[in-house]
Amino acid sequence: MYLKTYHKQMLRRLEHKPSPLKGFTHGDQNVGNVSVHFENYLNDLQNFGYVVCIEDVWHITGFGLSALHEKKVVATPTKMSNGTTTEFYDGKELKQTCARIGAYDFLKYPSKFGDHLRYPRIYL
Repeated sequence: MYLKTYHKQMLRRLEHKPSPLKGFTHGDQNVGNVSVHFENYLNDLQNFGYVVCIEDVWHITGFGLSALHEKKVVATPTKMSNGTTTEFYDGKELKQTCARIGAYDFLKYPSKFGDHLRYPRIYL
C-alpha cells in the first residue's frame, strides 16, 4: 500500500500513544473538514496491517512503525554539464537588448493559431 499524507499523519499520531476514533475527529487538533474521512483512513490502514483496533482504541502495529520510519530511496539524476557552464541560467539572452534596427519588427505582427490572431507578449 502506498501511504498517502493523511495515512502517515495518522500513523504519526498513533506512534506515541493509542487513540480512540473520537481522538482523531474531536479535541484540540485543527483537522478541518477531513475528519469525516479518518474512519476510512483507519480502516485502510487496518486492512493492510498497519494499525489494529482493540476495544474501540486504535493501536499502531510493528509493521506500521516500520512503514512509518521507512526511508524511500529516490534515484537522483546525474548532473549533466557541457563543461563550459559554471553559473545558473538567468535568461538574459531573452531580453530585448539587440541594437540592430528592425530586429524586433516581428513583434508588431500577430501569429495565427487556428482562426485566431494572437499578438506576442512583450517581455522587458
